[in-house]
Amino acid sequence: MPWHRVFLFVGLTICSLASAEARAQATYPEKSVRLIVPFPAGGATDILARLIAERLAGAFGKPVVVENVSGAAGATGTAQAAKAAPDGYTLLTAVATTTTLLPHLRRDLPYDPLRDFEAVTLVASFPNLLVVRPAVAATDVRQLIDLLRANPGKLSYASSGFGASPHLSAEWFKLITKTDVLHVPFTGSAPALPALLGGHVDLMFDTLPSVLPLVQEGKLRALGVTTAERVPFLPNIPAIAETLPDFDVTSWLGVVVPAGTPAEIRARIAAPLAEFIREPAVVARLRDVGAVAAKPNTPEEFAAWMRKDHDKWGRVVRETGIKLGN
Repeated sequence: MPWHRVFLFVGLTICSLASAEARAQATYPEKSVRLIVPFPAGGATDILARLIAERLAGAFGKPVVVENVSGAAGATGTAQAAKAAPDGYTLLTAVATTTTLLPHLRRDLPYDPLRDFEAVTLVASFPNLLVVRPAVAATDVRQLIDLLRANPGKLSYASSGFGASPHLSAEWFKLITKTDVLHVPFTGSAPALPALLGGHVDLMFDTLPSVLPLVQEGKLRALGVTTAERVPFLPNIPAIAETLPDFDVTSWLGVVVPAGTPAEIRARIAAPLAEFIREPAVVARLRDVGAVAAKPNTPEEFAAWMRKDHDKWGRVVRETGIKLGN
């Protein structure tokens, strides 16, 4: 075949493929979409994922099926999503633990969250709450810091487990306040809280659903939330950042897709979710599970958020020397 015909054939083939891809993006989705949740059914991540799936199904006019793929602290389902075709038919419910924290704690992680995924939308954040037992002579963060500095190694904190956000909240707090507080790890909030209530430990960082009811009952004293600003539905509890600028420890939940998914498809997914997180009923439902609705954001803004969070946890893990199981 003459060379000019070869070039013509190749050119037409490329144009045909590009046209087919453009048509596929314009008509997306043409079939059901799956949303992988890397945790068991019933937890906060699963609850929010099902709300997201319902909203996307309504916007797309196609089913969005939640698929729970749990294991390895969320790494199993996340790795499965990373290997999926980048065509918009596999979405992942990403959380801070699997996306920006585990990469610094596990060298054998079977995916690279910043390389293997494209951001779509940040949906919600999950603040932690710093609480003390009533006998601790501190009613605010500054008083607690002064108390810890005056009694190095004499007070202790409980955690719900190594490497989780509450544990890292406490270790970062110790690091930037230059205080010495004994870590007493437990295998979850359920066994940790009785130790705090019984006076066996003095303070704790934990999720809102776990400790807020105890604060409201007067059994624990809340000193601050770990978000950069006060939580909208808890305006009377200060942010720790009001005393310690730049202190911001926030678990979060968002939607990502496999790397290479076209920007047009990511925008199609993001658009209904931007409306979703503004609705009063959704904001209230998020509050019920201890979450704060994110501000509407673009895929580019969410990507920047993930990069910043990834870099922050890398620094915290390096400077504290935290390791899984240490």
